Amino acid sequence: MLTIAPEPPIWKAVLGFDFDDTLMLRHGEPRLDPEFFECVQWVRSNYGAAWGICTGRSLYQLVEGFNEAKFPFLPDFVIAREREIYFPGQFGRWVGHDDWNQLCEKEHKKLFRRAKRPLKKVQKFVEKETDGRWVSMEGDPAGIIAASVDEMEEILGFVEELNLPAEVGYERNGIYLRFSHRQFSKGTCLVESAARWDVSPENILAIGDNYNDLSMLQPAVCSASGCPANSVPEVQHYVANRGGKVASKDGSRGVMEILGHYFDQ
Repeated sequence: MLTIAPEPPIWKAVLGFDFDDTLMLRHGEPRLDPEFFECVQWVRSNYGAAWGICTGRSLYQLVEGFNEAKFPFLPDFVIAREREIYFPGQFGRWVGHDDWNQLCEKEHKKLFRRAKRPLKKVQKFVEKETDGRWVSMEGDPAGIIAASVDEMEEILGFVEELNLPAEVGYERNGIYLRFSHRQFSKGTCLVESAARWDVSPENILAIGDNYNDLSMLQPAVCSASGCPANSVPEVQHYVANRGGKVASKDGSRGVMEILGHYFDQ
């Protein structure tokens, strides 16, 4: 069973890391460098920095990832499906931020009822005009898996021409996309998680590699930002243009490079 590391008396900063291809590479070695855990624990202990995972995975899928990557201890918080917040409880169990998660579920149900017709047009376009696949499941009724990155760009061009309700946003990671409420994203979740310890965006560092990480790399969310070398070009350009750290290494080694940039070790 994974343990919870002892907390410092007061949290002074918050670190938010994407999981897939930021901390844990899908391809390439090492998939996750074990030295990362020593590094993040050092920053946690010496700077009072709570750390968390911000991912598009479901909580169940993320726990599987923790086991696969042999996490020696739990992060201090988790953002799952890019919109749900969890904190570690007793016996390695995750406890939801009920006020946030319940509001999130309620608002998404309302949104998908309002957006049913235009999203149906997107579904028809995907199924009739592309080689992509429309995905609908419990809790995520509107998602897309494109056949290629270029095809995803074509689909997004169609989406942008539609008159979707203003609250409809989407989270994209390569060829994968899910529609969601703009109020609930990695960015808003990271700010809400940090507020649990009265930590403001001035003391938040966010690190990610893909399009769905852009919401948490905004200056309104974090004063410090970074991305590993394997990040998509759009993320690298965004981080560089706002004065963040673009690492020279991939994955977890890039994350450690970024931590070394912001924290004296």
